[in-house]
Amino acid sequence: MTTPSRALAPLDFLQLISIALIWGVNNILAKIAIDALPPMMMAGLRFTIVLVLLAVWLKRPPKEQWPLFFAMLVFIGPLHFAIQSIGLKLATEMPPMIVAMQLWAPASVMFAALLLGERVSPLRWAGVLIAFVGAASMTFDPAVFAQGGALALVALASAFYGLGAVLVRKLGGGLDPWATQAWIALVAAPVLLLGSATMERGHVEAAQAAHWSVWVFIAFGAIVSSIVANAFMFKLVQKYEVSRTTPYLLLTPVISFALAVLILHDTITWRILAGAAVTMSGVALVALAERRFKALA
Repeated sequence: MTTPSRALAPLDFLQLISIALIWGVNNILAKIAIDALPPMMMAGLRFTIVLVLLAVWLKRPPKEQWPLFFAMLVFIGPLHFAIQSIGLKLATEMPPMIVAMQLWAPASVMFAALLLGERVSPLRWAGVLIAFVGAASMTFDPAVFAQGGALALVALASAFYGLGAVLVRKLGGGLDPWATQAWIALVAAPVLLLGSATMERGHVEAAQAAHWSVWVFIAFGAIVSSIVANAFMFKLVQKYEVSRTTPYLLLTPVISFALAVLILHDTITWRILAGAAVTMSGVALVALAERRFKALA
């Protein structure tokens, strides 16, 4: 038997709610910024800000871990954000994309079983299956089917993030959160900006036409979402089990859904709502089944 889960301290609870709120708001602000600028340009600028602010924390990782560390940086940084940004640019409605963004959690379970040899309980496998079936079921909605390419790209980006998260676990607990974010920005910023320069057009025209709020939204994504929220999250996952924190983070898509309707005037059909409910139930089962599995271990 394992020791009972510790109760959330009031300040930690507020931090969890803050993370869900920040990420929920940032999903919508990122869509507005991506619609105004070339997608990889926007993501590259975001990571440039992160790099400038965190460069002083850069330090050399252990030499024997460098290949694995570099792979983690690539999957979490440029691959994830390049593909996700392009997917969001192609999307006409945000709610299905918000659901697809949550698939990193069940994807990480699959990669952990494959790469780390982790024993996965039947309940967690059921959660993985439910989450993916729920996301796929949304394509029965004609509006979602019409943007199936965008949905597939965002889902692929989430899978890459899930793989990167597993590599973080494989690297062990010695990673410094500030240094890791600085390294991700160091890899992501130049790759994304180079990709934008070679594959995207109209940078100057888009920058000149962009409303001043677009630049505020990019700064929000860099400073508040990437740095502040991730710092909170790193602290909390070291202190509590994933099954203690994940249920609160399920507020993120709820907040994004509400803002997509209020700000972007997106439409949420019953098929999208049903698919989202099934997907998030699977994600919750992945987290809650972990606690049950540990208690029985």
